[in-house]
Amino acid sequence: MYAQISLAVKDLETNKPLAGASVSSLADQEIRISGSDGKVEVSDWKSGTILRISYVGYHTFDHILTDGENRVYLQPDYQILSNLTVVGYENERKLYEIAGSYAINSKLAMARFNDESLVRSMNTLPGIRFEERSPASYRVSIRGNLLRSPYGVRNVKVYWNDIPYTDPSGNTPLNLIDMNNIGRIETIKGPAGSIYGAGIGGAINMYSDATNAKPLTADIGYAIGSFGMQKLIANLNTGNESHRFSIRYASQHADGYRQHTNSDRETVQMSGTFFPSQKRILTAQILYSDLFYQTPGGLNQAQFDENPQQARPGAAAKNASIDHENFLAGIVQDYEWNDKIRNTTSLYFTNGTKENPFINNYELERLKSYGGRTSFDFHSFIGSLPTTFNTGAEMNYGNFHASNHGNVAGHADTLRYEDELRSLQSFVFLQADTDLSDKWILNVGASLNYLHYNIDRLRDVALDTAYQIKRKFQPELMPRIGLVGRLRPSLSVHASVSAGFSPPTSEEVRTSDASINTDLEAEKGVNYEIGVRGNAANGRFYYDATAFWMRQSETIVSKTTDLGTVIFENAGNTSQLGLEAIVGFALIKNASKPISLLKIQTAYTHHDFTFDNYQKESGGENVDYSGNNLTGTAPYISVSTLDLETRGGGYFNFTFNYTDEIPLNDANTAYADSYTLITTKLGWKISVQQKHIFDIFLGVDNLLNEKYSLGNDLNAFGGRYYNAAPERNYFAGIKIAIEQ
Repeated sequence: MYAQISLAVKDLETNKPLAGASVSSLADQEIRISGSDGKVEVSDWKSGTILRISYVGYHTFDHILTDGENRVYLQPDYQILSNLTVVGYENERKLYEIAGSYAINSKLAMARFNDESLVRSMNTLPGIRFEERSPASYRVSIRGNLLRSPYGVRNVKVYWNDIPYTDPSGNTPLNLIDMNNIGRIETIKGPAGSIYGAGIGGAINMYSDATNAKPLTADIGYAIGSFGMQKLIANLNTGNESHRFSIRYASQHADGYRQHTNSDRETVQMSGTFFPSQKRILTAQILYSDLFYQTPGGLNQAQFDENPQQARPGAAAKNASIDHENFLAGIVQDYEWNDKIRNTTSLYFTNGTKENPFINNYELERLKSYGGRTSFDFHSFIGSLPTTFNTGAEMNYGNFHASNHGNVAGHADTLRYEDELRSLQSFVFLQADTDLSDKWILNVGASLNYLHYNIDRLRDVALDTAYQIKRKFQPELMPRIGLVGRLRPSLSVHASVSAGFSPPTSEEVRTSDASINTDLEAEKGVNYEIGVRGNAANGRFYYDATAFWMRQSETIVSKTTDLGTVIFENAGNTSQLGLEAIVGFALIKNASKPISLLKIQTAYTHHDFTFDNYQKESGGENVDYSGNNLTGTAPYISVSTLDLETRGGGYFNFTFNYTDEIPLNDANTAYADSYTLITTKLGWKISVQQKHIFDIFLGVDNLLNEKYSLGNDLNAFGGRYYNAAPERNYFAGIKIAIEQ
């Protein structure tokens, strides 16, 4: 007689059963398939039998059978692109059924580098460029939208664990999130207005790691690197069939490559996920971030050539830096009434303070914001055609209090200006996905966007006055239409036309010297694109390519005054023509071989972006920049990677990044040189009793010791364009995963 044994296979992230999972005994190779409830008949197998459990689109998992109830939770495999269900356009389609350009950065891809920042891993994706002017000072460009982002992240809508993360004024404090708070990133490139509202650049959905449904697991890690980099992480998780909890802590410090580039960040994340029933998932999130980093300022060509590690004169004496503290709380409910109707609703609240001494001023800010999003999916028919309707709304309200002071030796001095800014951003959306046949899918959608600013100048000391400015943008309807053809199970084509709308942010309306610009108009654009994606050799070979053209009007550009103040203006039209492609091949993918994985991949980006009808006054003269290359955009970027894993736990990652020269001003009279970066990482994962994992690694970044700037100050006064990136540098660390 065998002891009573049962087995159920479920999705780790949703807790839902997986029907059709393959379960095989490694002893006799017998294969059994899970039923609609995820259960597998295993009563005649003995305790201690090793089972290999696989399911298309998920990581294969080996499980040792024990007496009693066995539950196995499979994780999605974000390397098998053809079978991947993505968030995308809120329609739960497979990637090859999406009518749009999409990029996925998985946990495995992020782990190829030192987890000091997202820059290296995000830059392996075509059409996406992350920059770091100094440690912790992020900028994000999706399809060349850096013109209006001298600092910070703008023109891109960001969500974290289904919670709106971009603040109500359009700014995104991405540097407040640590790598420890991110498990995967999904990016929609180009206008995503039919679902995510305002934003021409695109939308980024970030998700934390799913918590294991085990009584107790812990992760501890410590890493060190060149220029004083140290990082500590400590995570504690517990879970079962009905709920899961986790607390995640990260502390990171770096002295920085350049003078005056110290940085410190601490984050604490607390998460709780509850499964009251098979229909409802309730998730609560709290994220506290405390970030400080020094800003050394840009260098001109002579300073960059003489000593790229120096800071701009005066930056240290004025304590140029950012001290940002923020608290975010959010709750998300996913409720499925039946197989036809589903709703996801999120609510959030943030409260933060920011202190920013700069060379010519000292700014203090307080921000409170709240809002939410709700989205309904309805599965129905249009005539005889199966159709999924998605509709919902999002609202974000922010209250900013900002004061500008003089800066005396790095301390706030006499008050100059004091403002209160209120921003209300909202939109409603509707989308329909119709299966025209077994091969063709039609996607049609639109959003109606509203934005209102209220700026109260409470005090203007110089003028001894106070006043109020209201700015209400006309409601903007942003339509989108797309078509997907599933020509074969392993090949699909897509085409789409989408409109985008991106209003100026509060920091563009109220600049760093506290002047208020009410003349800025919202950017608008129409994007046309076609693409193909597919795979062969059982998914080991894959490719995804997109060609696009976007015509954009009222493009917002930035320039820097002699005092270092960044101001903004509209620059007419731009023409953005591009080709983005990624292709990869797993030459070896077999867990039983000495070399269990050998994979190569190349991401290629070609952006032919130009100003179209751009005239302005410069130096007292009217100049015409029409036809010039778009400032801040590299025409060509190619990133190739090689990944090798062994059956014994060894691994090696190699990355080759070539970035073409970049125009630094609208006149195209200055360019940053092209550069080649090589990053390598070597490590070994040791498994103890299939419960504890030790991961020991070391690596080298910028192996060729290139001299380059990663995050140029565009249109900078006096040619202060360059923010030098680190020379050759090293990192090493250890991570320990413990399971009770």
